[in-house]
Amino acid sequence: MAGAGAAVGAAVEYLFDPDRGRSRRAKVRDQASHATHELTYGVGRLSRDLRNRSRGLAAGTRFRLAGRSADDRILYERVRAQIGRYLAHPHAVEVKVEDGVALLNGDVLTGEDRRAVRAVRRIPGIRSVEPRWHVHRDPSEVPRFQGTGRVRSPVPELLQQHWAPSARFLAGTGAAALWIFAGRFPRAVAWPLRGAAIMLGARSATNLPLRRLTGINAGRRAVDVTRAVTIAAPPEQIWELLSDYSIFARIMPDVREVRRSVDGTKSHWEIRGPMGRPIRFDAVETSRQEGSHITWKSADGQLIAHTGEVRLAPEQGGRTRLQVQLTYNPVAGAAGHAIARLLGADPGTRLKEDLLRLKSCIEGQQQPVMSG
Repeated sequence: MAGAGAAVGAAVEYLFDPDRGRSRRAKVRDQASHATHELTYGVGRLSRDLRNRSRGLAAGTRFRLAGRSADDRILYERVRAQIGRYLAHPHAVEVKVEDGVALLNGDVLTGEDRRAVRAVRRIPGIRSVEPRWHVHRDPSEVPRFQGTGRVRSPVPELLQQHWAPSARFLAGTGAAALWIFAGRFPRAVAWPLRGAAIMLGARSATNLPLRRLTGINAGRRAVDVTRAVTIAAPPEQIWELLSDYSIFARIMPDVREVRRSVDGTKSHWEIRGPMGRPIRFDAVETSRQEGSHITWKSADGQLIAHTGEVRLAPEQGGRTRLQVQLTYNPVAGAAGHAIARLLGADPGTRLKEDLLRLKSCIEGQQQPVMSG
């Protein structure tokens, strides 16, 4: 009770502070409104997805029961659609259906033929399959195999990169049940189960693949951060400051130094890291269009792999929309990003503050903050 009372007292003092309480309360209201909107939107998506999947399940059941009486023309279309999911070159196969018997002629690659036959055999209404095609090991010996081909096999829901709302809901419910169920086992078994429940819950809550959540084998992409600001200045004026990177050390307190190479394609950065320790990395420009955009990526072997883009878009009244997009892989991936955000080191917030300083600098409202 004493701890709860202290927490309530601290919250009241924070929100009703004479100097900053009003702005803090407004910020809390905005965040609550945003959270309510996101919750309403999420519930609506979930209900629509569940409703559509229920209808699809009912239609599939009717299809399984009544589809076996379909005529050969309909069965032909079903067979063509099915082999398109299992063959890299479905146009090299000729299909005929006679009295529910699928006749397959043409050419296929080794390894694809058996999967395709099994898939066609599962089609409701198909009584049997007669594969009369020629199986080839080397695609170069068949003219119809030339060109790019890709097998589009169905991917199970939980193996896809992004889950549907209903899959996320069911996975999250399963994670909660697994956490509770783990309490019935000894610790040696309970802790791995609860670890699995945490990973499944995080996966369903963030809708990010595990490699992006953990940062393992995620390359440069684990967290995406995009911020934009509108500046009362034409693009050419802003480009003059951004193009040679000279402004960054002036408006970004954590940037100590930026040096560009002689040819202008590389840059060396020194920034203030945790506990004031310097972090150095090299970046390479991958694209530049004068007056419009710059894209870059960190050089290979850097501590924090990342890519970025700065884009300028003119607006009415001589104004410019400046957008910065960063994609990076911090320690522990998106999970590390979430922890950093809780500790007050959120890159998205810092990027927004840096853009506001750039806006103030260009519009001449105040001097840029100097890094110490």
